[in-house]
Amino acid sequence: MVLLGLPAWLAGPYREEYPYVLAAMAGIGIVSSHVLRACFMEWRWMGMRMDRLFLRVILGSAVLGMFAGLLQAGLHDFAFPSADHVLGSGGRRLLEILLSWMLQLFVWAVVYVAYHYIVRSRLEELRGLRVETANREGQLMNLRSQMNPHFMFPALNSIRALIEEDPERAKRSITLLSAILRNAMATVKRTTVPLGEEIDMVRSYLDLESMRYEERLRVRFDVDTKLEREPVPPMMLQTLVENAIRHGIARQKEGGDIFIGAHIDDRTMVISVRNTGHYVKARGMQDGIGLRNSRQRLAHIHGNKARLEIRNDHGTVLCEVRLPYPAHEAVDNAHTLTQDP
Repeated sequence: MVLLGLPAWLAGPYREEYPYVLAAMAGIGIVSSHVLRACFMEWRWMGMRMDRLFLRVILGSAVLGMFAGLLQAGLHDFAFPSADHVLGSGGRRLLEILLSWMLQLFVWAVVYVAYHYIVRSRLEELRGLRVETANREGQLMNLRSQMNPHFMFPALNSIRALIEEDPERAKRSITLLSAILRNAMATVKRTTVPLGEEIDMVRSYLDLESMRYEERLRVRFDVDTKLEREPVPPMMLQTLVENAIRHGIARQKEGGDIFIGAHIDDRTMVISVRNTGHYVKARGMQDGIGLRNSRQRLAHIHGNKARLEIRNDHGTVLCEVRLPYPAHEAVDNAHTLTQDP
């Protein structure tokens, strides 16, 4: 309103009525825009389709702009009785005032709609991210709950086989199993664990399995010490080693070797499990629950930046997990994206 009144003030001498007229015009603008806002809220214009909303914005701006323009014209005629009257003249000046108010209210309405669409889209994005985060947490919990029985039942079967053959070894096996299960339960609410902690758990599991397979099971480790504190999904390496024993070593009369390694390859952490045997996947056959869950957990935590591959390699079966390195930054960025957008 100040900008609209400035040319009139500069074109002629300053008059004491100008501040009051400008204040009255500002009041007219505030009242008319609030009435237009009330129309948005009362009739829920923001929930309509864009074509219907646009039509109502035009009509609302036109009607309220006409009332505001007529009110300004009446105020002008009252404040400046000696000047040419706007009302009753039916001239160009009245039309300009009316169109000016219609345009101002239309622009105000467009800005109002744009602001609320931006806010609404932001709120929807936040809500979607919260739902996605909750879904991911629920899926991870479900996957981990499937992993524990997947490991526990074969271990119990191994102990059952030892009870009659060697009760003392069966007792030691139960002690190892209880330690493994205690660590597994401690990781239920954790998305990741340090690789060194996972390696220790795998060593305990292999000690348990070696009581059954004895000299048929030969194990070697080659883990880069720099990677011991890197985060990995809990029970992931345990699952890969279990698959290597069940589908590789257990099917060989003479047993076999298992090689577990972890190294850095071009900003990628590579965790590998190599075992004696031959990998055959029938056409259309899906991976077992262990590998399938491991792939899903990797996707939940790292997205497409991590992958799990299994293949035959020089007479052995090689299972590799590739994770972004350093993994701390990747996991932190994923948590920031989903929890604090």
